[in-house]
Amino acid sequence: MLARERVLMALNHEEPDRVPIDLGSTPVTSICRNAYADLLARLGLPGREIQIVDMIQQLAGVDEDVLQALEVDFRPIRTNPPADYRLELRDEGDYETYYDQWGAKLRRPKVGGYYFDYFEYPIKEPTLQALERYSWPDPDDPSRYEGLRKRARALREQTPYALVGTCDLGADILGRPQWVRGYAESMLDLAANPEFAEAFLERLTQMAVRAWNHFLDEVGEYLDVAVFYDDLGMQDRPLISPAMYRRLVKPRHARIIEAIRARTKAKVFMHSCGAVSQFIPDLIEIGVDILNPIQVSAAGMGDTAELKRRYGRHLTFWGGACNSQRVLPFGTLAEVQEETQRRIADLAPGGGFVFAPVHNIQDDVSGEKTLALYRTAREQGRYPMGDRKSTRLNSSHIPLSRMPSPA
Repeated sequence: MLARERVLMALNHEEPDRVPIDLGSTPVTSICRNAYADLLARLGLPGREIQIVDMIQQLAGVDEDVLQALEVDFRPIRTNPPADYRLELRDEGDYETYYDQWGAKLRRPKVGGYYFDYFEYPIKEPTLQALERYSWPDPDDPSRYEGLRKRARALREQTPYALVGTCDLGADILGRPQWVRGYAESMLDLAANPEFAEAFLERLTQMAVRAWNHFLDEVGEYLDVAVFYDDLGMQDRPLISPAMYRRLVKPRHARIIEAIRARTKAKVFMHSCGAVSQFIPDLIEIGVDILNPIQVSAAGMGDTAELKRRYGRHLTFWGGACNSQRVLPFGTLAEVQEETQRRIADLAPGGGFVFAPVHNIQDDVSGEKTLALYRTAREQGRYPMGDRKSTRLNSSHIPLSRMPSPA
């Protein structure tokens, strides 16, 4: 069965030959640089140059031969950075720093630092005048979309994979103010400066709709999945109340999803970390087809069998493969396998499940465990589910039949 056929069956809540597998098709289902380096070493491919495709999260671009070896069913298409923006790393004492295209400053410790954190924000005051003065990124800049049609058409016509589209200016209606205004400030603005906060959200929504229109005019006919993201949850509770979400954010999410649906038949993928169970009926109502990442360690998200029972007719669950906060980094190989088998057994029956890590594979996950994760997916994710004999992984030899010989 071709990868695209397998994916479309699963997204339509049918059972293909096996569960579709993802790694690297989105900025929230990928692998961090050091974890990828360890994976390459485990595969006998050390020393490769690793391309960083997301500076903040330090995500690695997964090589095509590794994608094929892990039997990944998806390939990404993503908007370009604007032509007039150049990311320049600066040396500032104990930190590396840079400015993003929104004008925010980020830094990473030189010693012991894994990611870049926001620490200077361009919008200082919660006033309408500050929004007018701010230099907004331009969603109409043609350089953002240059070459995407050719790339998407080639992937569609020359490969068997499902195509996943991410529009970088097309999301983060609630999240972006945290990185342009400041986390605490943006949260306070929602309650204390509602006129400013709503004007901010509206400006971001208009920008997102315009960006999606341009992006989908180029690639909409080739996409199978369109990725929309906006974090709504913390570890133990929602980030904002459901009432505030329904009043301020949900109508704007609905407008963006409506714009996506007007230009593509692709399924709408919504990413939100954390404890988001209270929002799931709202997301279904506004047209979300796919929920990611199913953060099983967050409040209300751990009973994946119950999530499947309640919402599996309406949503595809993309992720939830293994507890990435405890089991994947700190468990044994057997524990990784057992946790992964359980999540597959909960979420895969009847289709409507894509195997992926719970968010990105972090730097504290060994290559051995990453291979255990994906081998379990291939062995235990085959339909029909039924009773499948569990096999313990041999940590010294995890064969991947399509992996090329080391150079």
